[in-house]
Amino acid sequence: MTPRADFIIPECYIDTNLVETLGCPGGCNHQKGCNQVAGIMQRKFAERFAVGVIDADKRRPSYLTEFREIAASEHLKLLRHNARPHFIILVQPAADGFILSCAEAAQIDVAEYGLPGTLKEFTAQTKNVMSNKDVRFKRLFKAMKDAPEMKLLEELLAHLVSKTYQTSDDDIVSLFQKSV
Repeated sequence: MTPRADFIIPECYIDTNLVETLGCPGGCNHQKGCNQVAGIMQRKFAERFAVGVIDADKRRPSYLTEFREIAASEHLKLLRHNARPHFIILVQPAADGFILSCAEAAQIDVAEYGLPGTLKEFTAQTKNVMSNKDVRFKRLFKAMKDAPEMKLLEELLAHLVSKTYQTSDDDIVSLFQKSV
């Protein structure tokens, strides 16, 4: 059985599906909303390694003021806490737009996976409570693994899961530089 990566904390249903499909097949620590992610990181993982995966919403948790940016691509930013072993993967502008952008980069028609191609309709599907286990999304994510930013996210998750406390800013910057 693949172990759970409870220290990976995605904020919404589609983020959970994406994270579990790309890098945590044993499961992760789903929370509902970026404030919940920040809260669990501060309480449950106060002195332990943790990685939050949140959308770049207009309203961000105040906890993010304690982080600094390590590296960024068009749709992903990696932030590192100034004192704790915490990271935030910030998905810009949000997971649904990121996914559609990656599908376009990989020249994949999301309709072939039973999903709508317009952002508004696609977002309605990603907000569904069941999107965290939806096999249509899992198949789509696997099909677009070679899209540069999807590959970056997968490599970033793999790196953070395998290196936990040992990762350096230079390691992370090099992942961003080689992937995008």
